[in-house]
Amino acid sequence: MESGKWLLEIASWTTSLLLRLIKVSNSASYIGFEGYRLWLGEGKPVLIAFWHNQGLFMPFVWFGKPGKIKLIVSQSKDGDLIAALLRWFGILSVRGSSSRGSTAALKELLRLDRAGEDSIVFTPDGPKGPIYRVKEGVAYLALSSKKPLYLLSVTCSRVKVLDSWDRFRIPLPFGKATYVCSPPLYLSDCSGLPLPEAAAIIEECLMQTNRIADALSSGVLTIREASSLLSPDRAPWSPYSVEAGRPRG
Repeated sequence: MESGKWLLEIASWTTSLLLRLIKVSNSASYIGFEGYRLWLGEGKPVLIAFWHNQGLFMPFVWFGKPGKIKLIVSQSKDGDLIAALLRWFGILSVRGSSSRGSTAALKELLRLDRAGEDSIVFTPDGPKGPIYRVKEGVAYLALSSKKPLYLLSVTCSRVKVLDSWDRFRIPLPFGKATYVCSPPLYLSDCSGLPLPEAAAIIEECLMQTNRIADALSSGVLTIREASSLLSPDRAPWSPYSVEAGRPRG
């Protein structure tokens, strides 16, 4: 192995170990994950989305088999490190060049989705923003796929926020991590839904997931109240959280 690859592996392993140590030092609560974990436990693939700035703690809520999830990662030096880091968590990367536009990456996501065997994860406002805005390419994937789309959020009580376009969050030790999972969305069941409207639906649902995580973390909401807000028959999830006329949690 070339020296550069050795250094990359050492750096990614060290980073993964540091993240695990920070994770262990944080207490954690998980709200709304029952249906998500059941679906993955049955070996069924899903779509997963979360905001770009929450990526560091998200490998800890992949409850499926190692290697059965894929993420588009840019063909940059930063992307090399991210791809190497994700491998230590059992998450595989498909390299796409965001610098030349998202078309190639979207085509690869669609190909992976049609293959049907693996879960697909994406950050709908990445890789360069604007922050908290869902791109229409992501909406196209959600409309095309028969897989349920789960929206995830994590709020850490102790965190360093970087001065970057996405205000990237670095969790700190000895805090609390509050994870929230939305009900599954089945946008492919909504025939004729325009792309801008589908993007707006995903955006509002992901923002609501984020708001619930923030409110839980700050003590504004109780777990019981949050669980009620995450009911699939409530807005903004309904009617998009219904598959074949049957809500799935």
